[in-house]
Amino acid sequence: MASSSPLFLFAGGGTGGHLFPGLSVAEALRGRDPGVRIQFVGSERSLERALVIQHGYDHRTLPSEPLTQLWRKPWSFAWRNWRAYGMAREWLQQDRPAAVIGLGGFASAPVVMAAYRLGIPALLLEQNAIPGRSTRWLSRWARVVCLSYPQSVTYFQSRVETHLTGNPIRAEIAALARVERVESEPPTLLILGGSQGAQALNAAIIEMWKLQPQFFAGWNVVHQTGVAQCAAVQHEYQALSRTAEVAPFFYDMDQRYQAANLIISRAGATTLAELACTGVPAILVPYPSAADNHQWHNAQAFEEAGAARTCLQKATPQETARELIKQLTGVADDQKRRAEMSEAMRSLAQPAATEQVIEALDQAISGKVRLPPGGQV
Repeated sequence: MASSSPLFLFAGGGTGGHLFPGLSVAEALRGRDPGVRIQFVGSERSLERALVIQHGYDHRTLPSEPLTQLWRKPWSFAWRNWRAYGMAREWLQQDRPAAVIGLGGFASAPVVMAAYRLGIPALLLEQNAIPGRSTRWLSRWARVVCLSYPQSVTYFQSRVETHLTGNPIRAEIAALARVERVESEPPTLLILGGSQGAQALNAAIIEMWKLQPQFFAGWNVVHQTGVAQCAAVQHEYQALSRTAEVAPFFYDMDQRYQAANLIISRAGATTLAELACTGVPAILVPYPSAADNHQWHNAQAFEEAGAARTCLQKATPQETARELIKQLTGVADDQKRRAEMSEAMRSLAQPAATEQVIEALDQAISGKVRLPPGGQV
């Protein structure tokens, strides 16, 4: 006998930046109704599956292929995505979720398309200033698209329903927006390469210490490397006789943010949404190969607000290290400047984003937003 509790299906992921907003919304839905059922459908990446299971949710995988494989492996692309669509349609017919929430990334496409064909409401979460290709393409089949940046609306057709909600983040981090920020002593530099780490950023940081051995003297250094780079980065710190806390991934990010005085980070949208709530000033190093250069656009929005400085990744780690030193100078050694950046960072916070997304989701389910052309009720 089927359960009477509503089911919400979260589709997509691939990175922490896509997954964490979905996990935030899932937690809020469960908080509102403890009997609610939650499932995640995503890629076959091990980190994605581990994060979902760690939060107590079921995770199903689809054999979908990203658009980048279309020209490299056209037959595999077509076959795997057709299989993924068929599997998604079968699951939706069997489980009949109340709604599908698309998180972005290639794994969201077959589920959102199948939901549209079956008349199941779909909501899309878009984290970046430049909307992802999958979100833009799928928007025609979604009842509503939730945006994090006001300028993102220009990338969608006028018939697409968009709501400016902000980017949902974990409740314990959103709560930091209401906590008075006090600089820790001794000060702490937190280095983040994203949920999967960043080889080029890790290498540039090590080169920075080689160029400026006394840089950040007296500071605690905390470095998230990603799984693949952790051992190598630890070895480099030991060779430099520099003390640092090095780990592949941190699960207590609320505590890490509270302890940080300054952050060097990629410019992923979810990380930036978290930084805004915590008020930590940042040096942002956008990932240069991100689709449509969206990390650079994310970073620019924060730099223009006075909350961060942007350091472009150069051709070699040594060149990037020199640019990092340039951007850090006048921030690392100036507490007043960091306080000004912190205040500007806090001005960008949207701690109620999760609640606003759930409000938009309720409206999509009730039919109070426009249906896509040809959509069924």
